[in-house]
Amino acid sequence: MTVIYAFQDSNGHWHGDPDAPLLDPADEPSCGTLTYQPVPGTPEAASPFVGQRLTVLYGITDLEAGPVTYQLDTGGRFLATWHIHTLLASPMGTAPVPSDTPRDPTPTPPCLESAFTEAGRRFVLTGTRCDNGQLIVKLTVTSERGDLQGELRGAVTADDLAPLARLLDAASRTRPAAVPPPRQGGGWTPAVSARLSARFRQEPDFTILAAEFGCSRGAIYEELARQGLIRSPESGRTTSASRPLSEAMQQRRQIHRNTHTRWSDEEERRLAQRCADGVLTPELSNEFGRTELAIESRLLKIAAVGPAADQARLNAL
Repeated sequence: MTVIYAFQDSNGHWHGDPDAPLLDPADEPSCGTLTYQPVPGTPEAASPFVGQRLTVLYGITDLEAGPVTYQLDTGGRFLATWHIHTLLASPMGTAPVPSDTPRDPTPTPPCLESAFTEAGRRFVLTGTRCDNGQLIVKLTVTSERGDLQGELRGAVTADDLAPLARLLDAASRTRPAAVPPPRQGGGWTPAVSARLSARFRQEPDFTILAAEFGCSRGAIYEELARQGLIRSPESGRTTSASRPLSEAMQQRRQIHRNTHTRWSDEEERRLAQRCADGVLTPELSNEFGRTELAIESRLLKIAAVGPAADQARLNAL
C-alpha cells in the first residue's frame, strides 16, 4: 500500500523514517508537499504543524496505515502511517523547539497516571491536561524488555473517562468466536480458506485478518494471492532483480550502500550490540551503509542502549 511515511517541517527537521525500506528496493521514494490544515475546533487544530507546508515522502511499504487520508498540494490522496498520523494530529506534537526559544525546564507532569504488570507485559495509562481543558490520554503496552507492543492515544474530557472505562471493560468481556486453526498439514483447510475469502471482502485489513485467523500478515497475503483475490507486487511489472536501479538511487547507494533496504533481524541485533559497545552514530552509519538519520531512527525503534541511542533520543526531542 502506498503511504506517507516521513515528512520535513518548515524548520527543515525530518519526522518519521525517511529511510524506510520500500517493498521493491528499486523503487524511488516519491516526494510531494502537504499544507497541514486540520478542521478548526478539533484536537488536531492544536498541532504544532498547523499551517506549515510540509515536504512528504510516500511509497509502497509494509508499514501499517493510519485512519486518515491526506490530500497533497501537488496532487494525490494517500493514507499516512500510524506514526506519521500521530505526529501530525497530536496536540502535544513532536516538533523541535527552535534554538532561540527557551525550553521549559519543568515539563507539565501527567495529571493521571496508572500502571500494572500482567502476564509479562506492562500496561501504562497517562493523561496530560491541555490548555483547552481536554486530556491527552495515552495507553501503552510494552514487553518485559520495554519493547512497544501496542498503543492507544487521543484527546478526551475528564467526564469521558468513566464511560470509556465501562466500554473497555465490556469489550474485555466479549470474546470473539473461536477460529479453527487455519493451517493443517502445512496448508489452509478448504473451509477456512473459503472463510478467509469471504472475510476479506468485508474486511481488507491484513492486521485484523491475521488476528482473527491466528497467523501472520504474510500468511494472509500468500493465501489471498493464491486465491487470486489480490495481485502480487511482482506480477505485471519488472522485478527489482531484472530492472536496473535509477541513476539517483545508484548515487545514493554509492554513499550509503544499504539505503532504502530492509533491516534484517541479524542487522538489528548487531546494531544494538555495537551501540551498547559505545560505537557512535557516524561510525555506525559507515558500518551499516545507511544514513545517520536511518541509524538513529532504527536505534529508537529497537530501544537500543548506548551513547548513540542517547544522542538519537536527544535529537528526537
